[in-house]
Amino acid sequence: MKVFSLTGDPGVICSQENNRDLFIRKTVFPKGYSEKSFHTHPNSFEFYLILAGKLTFKNESDEIQVSKNQFIYFEEAEPYLIIKVDEDVEMLLIKKIGVIKE
Repeated sequence: MKVFSLTGDPGVICSQENNRDLFIRKTVFPKGYSEKSFHTHPNSFEFYLILAGKLTFKNESDEIQVSKNQFIYFEEAEPYLIIKVDEDVEMLLIKKIGVIKE
């Protein structure tokens, strides 16, 4: 069992990015936001819980639109990008470090 404390960092709910446990942050993307290229997070699994708005993610084979009350998950090191934010988006990023490659 583990207990996590809330932090004082803006938007960060729990822990520190890229730690060995759990990281939770509220993320906001404005309407019209997009990313130009794929990126990965080599050692982490990422979960996004959409609290408000609508956006479209793309991985190497699919595009998927997610909106309020939906949850999307990316495997460790899975390339993805945000291709379109249709409405202002608020979401929780929940990141869990997988195998640490040292």
